[in-house]
Amino acid sequence: MMWRTLIEALWVVAGLIGAVVFASLATWSVPPARDSIWAVAYVSMIVLVLMGIRPIRLAVARDRAARDPSRHG
Repeated sequence: MMWRTLIEALWVVAGLIGAVVFASLATWSVPPARDSIWAVAYVSMIVLVLMGIRPIRLAVARDRAARDPSRHG
């Protein structure tokens, strides 16, 4: 099983869920700024996903190396 990869992917998903919750609460508390709040939230989610790519790729490599010790990487 690819535990490291699963954990890293769950961290990215948790971050996305957190961003949605914060944006939802912010739009509830400041309705006139709804459009700008969601715009900032969407950009933040894109940045979060982009920042999560490298850790996920490293986790995949570590999981593959742990599964097959003859591989280097």
